[in-house]
Amino acid sequence: MEYLLISPFFIIYGIFHFYPLMWALWLSLHRWQGVGKMRWIFMQNYERLLTNAKTFNALGNSLIFLLFLLPIIVIATLLIASMLNSPQVKGRTVFRMLFFLPYITSLVIVVIIFQLLLQENFGWVNGILEAIGLPRVRWFSEVWPARAMVMIMVFWSVAGYNVLIMLGGLQGIPHDLYDAASIDGAGTVGKFLHITVPMMRGVILFVSITSTILLLNLFLQPWLLFPGTFGNGPQQGVATLNTIQYATAFNYARYGESAALGFLIGILVIGVSLVQFRLAKSEN
Repeated sequence: MEYLLISPFFIIYGIFHFYPLMWALWLSLHRWQGVGKMRWIFMQNYERLLTNAKTFNALGNSLIFLLFLLPIIVIATLLIASMLNSPQVKGRTVFRMLFFLPYITSLVIVVIIFQLLLQENFGWVNGILEAIGLPRVRWFSEVWPARAMVMIMVFWSVAGYNVLIMLGGLQGIPHDLYDAASIDGAGTVGKFLHITVPMMRGVILFVSITSTILLLNLFLQPWLLFPGTFGNGPQQGVATLNTIQYATAFNYARYGESAALGFLIGILVIGVSLVQFRLAKSEN
């Protein structure tokens, strides 16, 4: 009887997860353009990807986004959550809502807002820079400004969710610890470093891993800002593994190669996550 009760889960999992995974693995060993007969080529798709400069360029971009954004996301959201958790801050509920609002806002709307703000000739940001005597920034024409724009947009989109996760962890810390530290003469910085950070280690690890998965699978922000991110110039500066995978499948109809890249991305994400787990375990 117990197996009958849990069978719907396994049926749904098999149809929507296991079968597509096995189909993608089978597809990654073939050359197929969406129509016609599939041609068995074994590991040639993987070999092609691992010898393609575009793959390593996209991998480098993904790692740049990870190395720059991950510490910013973790540290900034922890500091913001600590501020919102302080009883001295008035209107905390309103601030929490304002921080969470970008997370539930449609990403297409967010892209339109950023395009209006950062448009090179008539954007508000360049207008302000020019008004105070600074040169205009070519957000859509140069590599590093384009990367910075994507990073700002990603942080703005995901910070609110992580702030709420951090806030939930902070509210689980017994206030008696802070009272005892105050009696011992500890200041605000001392309490943060010796109570908040150690007690939040599990939450910080969770935010780090989920943010790592998000950043290594970054797709919508660079793709919507630079449609068809597979070309030259600043597009190559923001092309990620996922934009390359999408373009390979739907722009060039190389479905087997795209499936192979999906598995390589999965291996990369699992590997980086395991390293984070191992580092956290060694620190404990």
